[in-house]
Amino acid sequence: MSAALMVSASPLLATTATAEPVPDYPALGAVFPLGDHSAPKAGYKELAPGVTYRVFTQGVAAGDVWTVWVRFDDGQEMTSAQSTATAHAEKLRTAGYADARVVPLNSPATADTYAQTFYGVHVGSYTTATEAQALQADLKGKGFADTRVLYTAETDPESRGPWQIRVITVRPDAQVDLRAEHGATVSGSETVRQLSATAGALAAVNGTEFDINSINNTHFMGHEGVPQGLYMKNNVLLGAANNGRTALLLNAAGGHRITEVKSRTWITAPDGSSREVDGINRVAGQILGCGGVGDDFRKTATTGNVPRLDPWRNGTCYDPNEIVVFRPEWGARTPAPAKEWTGAPVTEVVMNGNWDVLELRDAPGPIPPGGRVLQGIGKGREWLRTLKSGDRVVSHTSVTDMAGTPVTSLALSAFGGGTPALMRDGQVWLNPAANGMAHVACVLPAPATGCRPSGALTSRHPRTLAGISPQGHLMLVTIDGRNPAGSVGVTLPEAARVMEWLGARDAVGLGSGGDTTLMVDNTLYNRPWDQWTDTTPTERAMSNAVVVVKRP
Repeated sequence: MSAALMVSASPLLATTATAEPVPDYPALGAVFPLGDHSAPKAGYKELAPGVTYRVFTQGVAAGDVWTVWVRFDDGQEMTSAQSTATAHAEKLRTAGYADARVVPLNSPATADTYAQTFYGVHVGSYTTATEAQALQADLKGKGFADTRVLYTAETDPESRGPWQIRVITVRPDAQVDLRAEHGATVSGSETVRQLSATAGALAAVNGTEFDINSINNTHFMGHEGVPQGLYMKNNVLLGAANNGRTALLLNAAGGHRITEVKSRTWITAPDGSSREVDGINRVAGQILGCGGVGDDFRKTATTGNVPRLDPWRNGTCYDPNEIVVFRPEWGARTPAPAKEWTGAPVTEVVMNGNWDVLELRDAPGPIPPGGRVLQGIGKGREWLRTLKSGDRVVSHTSVTDMAGTPVTSLALSAFGGGTPALMRDGQVWLNPAANGMAHVACVLPAPATGCRPSGALTSRHPRTLAGISPQGHLMLVTIDGRNPAGSVGVTLPEAARVMEWLGARDAVGLGSGGDTTLMVDNTLYNRPWDQWTDTTPTERAMSNAVVVVKRP
């Protein structure tokens, strides 16, 4: 199906030659930032007073091919050493693959990383994925087993697309509520369609990244849907921030915001002693995305356990000395700690809604309605065992920007971003290192200290983006990807330029890849694509969603 046909088939879509009621985006004369920069085809629909849906289609599938990306001996797809890539390509040519070639990938400079060129090795050029898959099987038979089939639009900066961009714009005076929605529990997952239906939403997009049950997530903790980092609904902290990562804050103090966020929760016992709470509604002892508190470390093959308190997107840190609080939103019962600490003693303090201690127990168990449970391992367990039935614990929580200014409000919904910031104060501005998307040896501040990018800036994927205009409009944007005939997706720098074109002042990405989903009136409007070789959309179950709900 061509891109043009896909647009004409979009539900509730009407093209128009007249000015739309929200006339300020994109700015008059703004040049489309992708492909050959020609003006895209556009469609428009008013969903409710002050809420619009627009779709933009541009580009054609031309020049991109299917190939096989052959990983290096360490399992990585890219290296910063051109000589390593050259030697790898020569090894393949010696084995009979004459068209093995070194492909440079240029990662641009950002606010906290410097520019760097990486190198990969590709073999073969085909018009179909089937041909590339046959080559992949042949490579495996000759000892090159660590490969993947690639459509070159994923990394080729010269790709001509196509692209499909869908935008929900909400004016500040629209009679709707913007909020978070999760499923029956924050430890489970549901599709955006299900979350949209539960909320009775006019429109909805996917929210935070999360702990997904996937062959690519080798450290899965057993509870698909647990948010990676900050998640708040109705001003209740349901997932602690990966401290320092960029987040979308809806209805924050002062209005919608996109900024870097940290959270802190601590408890005080009757004797006056205090203890940090390490986590909110997650498995004790294992921190998805890192950026926590306490004795956190990451595991390395060469240097052992390395202390780490800064974020590391999709990475895993560990801590044997934790206290984690579980609210009823988690589910009916507390989980066992991370498998790394299997067999270690556990203490749980069961409390009512006033933080009065009801009982202590030595194993996971029920979470009382309206109450909570503090679960401790290691030194956290030792601290909890100083409490006794009848004690009242005082809890403290702060959620602030990095300057320490509180962001909370009675109606706050907050989502940890899935990407760096994309725009700040009207300028394209990315901070991958602060969001754990730079080389693991990176030390901030940067780039003065020499912070290397991770390669996350060089690949096109489906994206869900959020932006706020100078006038306070909220934009919820999906860009389909991994679909050669429909939409190839965007890199993070390209996503930033799209948000600039749309008129955002500040912008950030939410969940991406197979997460990217847009529902309008509980109808799927985009094409969620998980793999480049997929042939039909797949609606993925996920952690939560940003929903737009009409007021009664």
